[in-house]
Parts: sequence; structure tokens; C-alpha cells
Amino acid sequence: MSDIDIERTKKFQELYARIQKSPLYKRKLSHHLKQDIGLQHINTLPITTKQDLREAGIFGHLAVDRKEIAQYHESTGTTGEPSASWFTHEDLVTGGRQLKQCGVHLTSEDLVLIRFPYALALPAFLMQQTAWQTGAGVVPASGRTVVTPYPRVISMIKRLAVTVLAGLPREMELLAEVARLGGSDPSKDFPSLRAICVAGELMSEKRRQHIEELWGVPVFNMYGSTETANIATMCEHGNMHIVEEDFVVEVLDENGTNPVPFGEKGFAAITTLSHQGSPLLRYFNEDIISVEPSLCPCGRSGANLTHYGRSRERIYFGGTILEPADIQEAVYSLSPAPDAWQVIEQEAGLHVLLDSHEADKWSEEEVRSLLSSQLQVPITVEITTMLDRASLMDNTPSTKPIYIRKRSNGA
Repeated sequence: MSDIDIERTKKFQELYARIQKSPLYKRKLSHHLKQDIGLQHINTLPITTKQDLREAGIFGHLAVDRKEIAQYHESTGTTGEPSASWFTHEDLVTGGRQLKQCGVHLTSEDLVLIRFPYALALPAFLMQQTAWQTGAGVVPASGRTVVTPYPRVISMIKRLAVTVLAGLPREMELLAEVARLGGSDPSKDFPSLRAICVAGELMSEKRRQHIEELWGVPVFNMYGSTETANIATMCEHGNMHIVEEDFVVEVLDENGTNPVPFGEKGFAAITTLSHQGSPLLRYFNEDIISVEPSLCPCGRSGANLTHYGRSRERIYFGGTILEPADIQEAVYSLSPAPDAWQVIEQEAGLHVLLDSHEADKWSEEEVRSLLSSQLQVPITVEITTMLDRASLMDNTPSTKPIYIRKRSNGA
């Protein structure tokens, strides 16, 4: 057994004892052995669903005394009810350490402008922890607030010689558009900028390449959630490596009962080995992922994770299953890539709304042909205005976008 396997086994045993202090797991594990449960037995233990967490309530999976809590976090709930999580000071430090494995390699020479929202959402605080642990400076330019509108952020990136941007992928796209509207070329006019870190939204490879082209710097993706903190980080070779000292990531079938083979798509089940405040056992988060052993030149041992999106945004059309990542890859294959887009599920196929400041370079028929060829479903296209560019240039805060509208959502 390798050193990391020994460490993971020890952490799992500690987790199993700790997690039973929470009301949720005291109940869920009442018919299981209290001791002598090792990592090799994990597939005999029950999964934890989002419904379990909802029914348990905000305090249901709290596993420490409330006096030990440093911060409470909650998701936006855009695609469902908000998810809650509790963090001790140790948890926040651990979360910062997890992001240090990102291929951006922050140093004390860096000044990181954090564009993640600082209200309830988790990523801003973990990125801040990472910066502090590496000696990097922080510019807390929170998104979705009137305090730091887009033009002010663009100004700060230039005036402060910011070296790293961190935020939602959509924020990076909107900031680039604001720079363009203000007369700047984001790929040339910010010479101090060396990298971008993103999290919080699905990031297909084509979308990552698009943001890299917009800004002229490498983009590093991170995968996690409010409930779990950061599970995987992208290395300098573009691979997402699981932080295996802190997480067990299983890929299960749709029923959450059996594992799928390495490299095949399935549903994520996340066990948080290190989390103290609100640890989770086999959390079935409804994300579609695949995992395969790492053979990466970066030398990291953590398995590679690929994220395909949330199962609730899957589209079924005849015998075709479209993952959110499939749709995103097709949309960002367009030339030019759109400034804004939305896909609406309809009975007869997909209706695609597109907006670009270079829309005159598109032909609706050519766009329709390309998208239908890639997605193998009937497509209709509408080239329209979706972005309120005047609002981008004042202090109107952004809102979380919806990229895919399912018919069940009232589209």
C-alpha cells in the first residue's frame, strides 16, 4: 500500500467516526458498524443525496460544536434549493491548500484580483486563502455588486498591474467585452496579467480556449461545490487532478448503486475526507463526470476528472443524449464565438439564441448547419441582442446566467 493510500485510509477512519456526530449521519449509519469500517468498505455505505441534505435541514450535517464554526456558506440555488455548508478555520485553510495545487502556481510576486462574489459563495474565500498561503496579494473585487462595476475592475487590472484574475468564466467573458467597449484589447493591453483561474460554472475545453484567446493568457479551471469545497484543480498541462488526500471520488450509475468503469461517464459521489464542519459521505451531487488514472507530465498523482455538467441540464432527444458540455463545445466552436448565448429545448429540437459584437460574420444557415452537425439534433438559430452593453458600462451588477432552458423549466 502506498503512502497516500495509507494516509487516505487513516483519514477515512477518522471521518467515519467524526461524521456520526451529525444528526444526518447518526441516523443514516445507525444500522452500520460503528467501528472497523475502512476505505475498502465504502461501497457498502449509503449514498447521501441532495434530498437527504434538504430533509436534514441547515444544521443536519453539522458535525462540530457551533462554537467551532468560522464561516457559513450557501449556494445560489439557481438550479435547485440552496445548498448549505459549514467551515471551521481549519477547513478554510485546507480549502486554500487544495487550490494551491492549481497549475497557476501563485507566488509572493502575484497580485490576484478576485472577481468571485464575496456574499455567501465559497470560491472567493478559498482563493483568498490560497493567495495568503503563497504570499500573493489580493484585490477583493467582488462580482454582482454595485461597488465594483465592470469598468472599475478593468481600470484596477491596469492601474494595479494585476497578475492573476480569478472568477466565474462568465465574468471573464464580460470583463473582456467591457475592455473592448472601452477601447482596449484585453489580449494586448494588460501586460502584467499572466493567468486566469475560473470555477463555479461548467468549462468545456472550447470555452477555455475562447477565454484564453480573449485575454492572451492561460486559463486554469477548478472543480468543486459549496458543499464539498474544491475537489480538483487544473495543472499546467490542462488536466483536472483530484486532490486525493482530501477526497474520495466515485463514479456511479444513475441509481447510485454500482461503479462505472474507469474513463466512462457516470454520476459523482464525493466523500470529503478532511472536512470538519459539515463532512459528507458519498455525496451524490447529480454531476456527470468521468475519472481515469493520471499519466500526466506534471507529475501529480491525482486521477484526472472530466466534468460534463449537471444531470438536470441533460437534454434527451430521440435516442440522443446531449450533455451540457456537448452543447457548450458546439457553441464555442463557432467563429466568432458568441458574447452571449442560450439554448432552449423545444419539442422539435433546440432553439439557439446568439449575440456577438461581430454578428455580421455569422450566417444563420451556416451556424445552424454547424450546430446541427455537431449535436445531431434539429437546430433553429436566432441571432439577436442578448447583452445590455450600456448596463455593462455603468454600475449595474450582473446576474447569474442561464445557458440551457429545459422545457420542464417553462421555456
